[in-house]
Amino acid sequence: MNSTRIKNKLKTLMKYEKHNAIRVIIIVLCSIALAVASERIYSFMLSIFSSAINTNYMSLFASSMSVYRLAFLFPIFFFLLIHFIVKIPILYDMIFKYRYVIVILLFLILVSNKIHFSSIGIYDRYIQPGYGSEFTAPIFGMSRIIRSDEWSVDTPLKLSAQYGSGQYGYSNPIARGTETVNMPFGMNIATLATVSNPLYLFFFIGSEYGISALWIGMLLISFMVVFEFMYIIARGNRLLAMVGACLLVFSPFFQWWSYVGFITAGIGTLVCFYYFLGSDKKVSKLLFALGIVVFFSQFVVSLYPPWLVPAGYLYLGLAIWIIVENWDKVKSIDKLDWGILCLTIIFIAAVVGSYLWESREYTAAIMNTVYPGARHLRGGTNDAGHLINGLMNGGVFAPISAFKQLAYSNICEIGGIYTLFPVPILFISYFMIRKKAFDLFSVILIAFSLIITSYIFIGWPEWLTRITLMSNSTSPRAIDVVQLAQSLLLVRAISMFTEPGGAGNKSIIMRILAGSVAVSICLTYIALYFNKITFSPPINSAYFVHAFIGFVLVVYSIFDFQRNKRIYKAACAYLIILSCMTFLTIHPVMRGLDAIYSKPLSKKITELAVNSDEKWISLDNRFFGSPFLIASGASTVNSTNFYPNLELWYKLDPEHIYEDIYNRYAHVSVELVKEDTSFEIVDPDHFRLYLSYHDLAIAGVKYIHTAEPLDGHGDVSFTLLYTEGGSMIYSVSNDSISGNS
Repeated sequence: MNSTRIKNKLKTLMKYEKHNAIRVIIIVLCSIALAVASERIYSFMLSIFSSAINTNYMSLFASSMSVYRLAFLFPIFFFLLIHFIVKIPILYDMIFKYRYVIVILLFLILVSNKIHFSSIGIYDRYIQPGYGSEFTAPIFGMSRIIRSDEWSVDTPLKLSAQYGSGQYGYSNPIARGTETVNMPFGMNIATLATVSNPLYLFFFIGSEYGISALWIGMLLISFMVVFEFMYIIARGNRLLAMVGACLLVFSPFFQWWSYVGFITAGIGTLVCFYYFLGSDKKVSKLLFALGIVVFFSQFVVSLYPPWLVPAGYLYLGLAIWIIVENWDKVKSIDKLDWGILCLTIIFIAAVVGSYLWESREYTAAIMNTVYPGARHLRGGTNDAGHLINGLMNGGVFAPISAFKQLAYSNICEIGGIYTLFPVPILFISYFMIRKKAFDLFSVILIAFSLIITSYIFIGWPEWLTRITLMSNSTSPRAIDVVQLAQSLLLVRAISMFTEPGGAGNKSIIMRILAGSVAVSICLTYIALYFNKITFSPPINSAYFVHAFIGFVLVVYSIFDFQRNKRIYKAACAYLIILSCMTFLTIHPVMRGLDAIYSKPLSKKITELAVNSDEKWISLDNRFFGSPFLIASGASTVNSTNFYPNLELWYKLDPEHIYEDIYNRYAHVSVELVKEDTSFEIVDPDHFRLYLSYHDLAIAGVKYIHTAEPLDGHGDVSFTLLYTEGGSMIYSVSNDSISGNS
C-alpha cells in the first residue's frame, strides 16, 4: 500500500516538474523574444533620433553592442515573467533570504564586464566624434553634460593617479600640471586611510575595472544599507523597506549627485550600530564594529561640511533613538563588547587622522581660497520655492525632468526625494495626539526638520551658527538633508500610524478616500504652481494626472494601510516603478573607458607624455580637452584646479594682482595672447587665463592641444605633431623655451 502511494506521488511530482519545466522553457523563449523586440525598437528609435538631431555619436547605438543590451534586457523580462509560475511569496522569501548572495553575484558579473554609469561618453561628442570603438557611446541612456563634476573633474582625476613614478601613491604630477595629492579623491592606497574607501580598487584591478567596481559597488552597497535601515524603521515590513530604498537610492537627488556619500556612509553606520547592539555573537559584533569603522570614517573624510554638519545632527538624533530602542541590550553589554567599542573608536580616529594627514596640503590650500574658502554663513537665504522644487517637483517629476529644459540651468539643484512633504508630519502629529502615542523616531525627525528649516528660511544669529558649525552649511545643502529626514518619515508614517485592522464600513472608507483626494488636490496644485517657475516650458498637464493618482494611492495607504492591503500594495508598486523610471532616465549605462582610451588622440597623448616635466595646455575652452589630457597621462597646466596651483600662478603674476581670481577651486580655460599675461573671472568656479606667448616658457609648456590651427608669434613657433578628427597637437619651439628660461 505504501509503495503504491509513493509511486503515485512520484508520478504526480514528475508530471508537475515536467509541466513546470515546460512553463520555464516558454518563459525563457518569451523573455528572449521580448528582449530582442525591445532592443530592436530601442535601436530603431535611436537611429531616428540621431538623424533628427544630426549627431555622429548617436549612430553608434545601432551597433554590435546589441549583445550587451540583450544581456541586460533578458534577465529583466525573465524576472517579470517568472511571477506567473512561481508563488510570489515564495519568490520574494528566496530573494530576501539570499539577498547578499544576489548582490555579490551582481557585483561580480557587472564589474567583470566593466559596466558603470559615468557620463564619460560626453567626450565622444566633442573629441574626435565617431572615432574609437563602439563602446564610446552608452549601451543604454545618454551621457549627461550637466554632470561635469563627474566626467570632467572626478573621473579624470582618478584616472590621472595611475601615471607617474608612484602609481596611486601620495601624489601624481599629472593633475594641475604639478604634484597633486591623491588622497582627497581617494586614490592613495598606501595608507591606513584606504579603509575609508574600500571600493577604490584601481591599483589592484586596473582603471576600467576600478571605475566599474566603484560605481556598481556604491550603488549596491547604498541600496542594501538603506534597505536594511528602512527594514528596521518599518518594523520588518519587507515591501515597505523596498519602497523606502527605491525612493531614496533611485531618487533624483541621489542619482543626479552621482551617489551621495553622506547618505550611504551615515545610514551604513546606523545600521551596523543597530545590529551590533542586537547581536549576541561576538564574531558578528566584530564584523559590525568593522562596518562602523568603514562607514563612519567614510562619512567624516568626505570633507564637505555643507552636507556633513546638518547630516551629523540628524544621524546623532537617530543614534540616540537606536540606543533608547535597545536600552535593555545596552545595559547588558559586557566588558568584551565595551572593549570592541573602544577599539572601534580608536580605529576610526586612526583612519580619519591618517586621511587628514595625507590631505593636509589640500585642506590647508582650500581653506585659504576665495572660493569655496572658509564659510561663515547664517542661513535665511532661501525661499519656499526651492524647498518645494526639491521635495515635490524634483521627486515626483524626476523622469520628466531628465528631458525637460529648466527655467534655470542646473537640474541637479532641483533633484529631490519623493516625500509627500508636509503630509507625513501632519499625519504623524495627528495620530500621536489622537492615540496619545509617542514615537521617539518621528519626534526626532520632525524636530530636526523644523529646526533646520528655521536656519534655512529665517537664519540664526552668528554666535549660534559658529557654535553649532552650521555656519559651514549653505541653505540649499541643508534642504537636501531635510529631504532625507522627510523620506524616512514617510516610510515611518505608512508603517506605524494606521487605523486598526478590520473590514470597516463604507462611510469610513469614503471619508478616508475623500480626505486622500483633498490632500492630493492640494499637493498637485502646489506642484503645478511651482512647475511653472521650474520648467521651461512647463510640464504638460497630462503628467499631473499620473502625479494625482500617485498622491491618492500613497495618501490613502497612509490613512488606511491595514484596512485595505490592495491599495497599499498598489501604492508601493507605484512608488517602486516611479523610482526605477527615475534611475533609468538619469545615468547612462557604459562599458569600459573606450570613450577616452580607444580614441587615436588619447593614444598619441600617452605616447608623447612620457616626461611629466613637459607641460601641456588645452585651448579647448569647453572643458573637454584638459580632463581628456590628464586622463591620458599628460601633465596639464589648465586641468581643473581642485585646489590652486599658486606656485605657477605667482610666477605668471609676480605682483599678485589677480590673486583673488586664481586662488580658488576653478576650471581653467586658456587663450594665447600677444599682450602680457592676465586673468579674468568667468564664474565663481571658472577663470580664464590670457597667457602671453612669451610666458609659455615660464609655464613650462611643451605641448598644446587645440581644435584650431596655431601660428607662432615673435620668437615662439609651433610645430604640428598630430592632426586627426578635429584635434591637433603642437609642440612649442625648444628655442623659445630655452631662450626665456
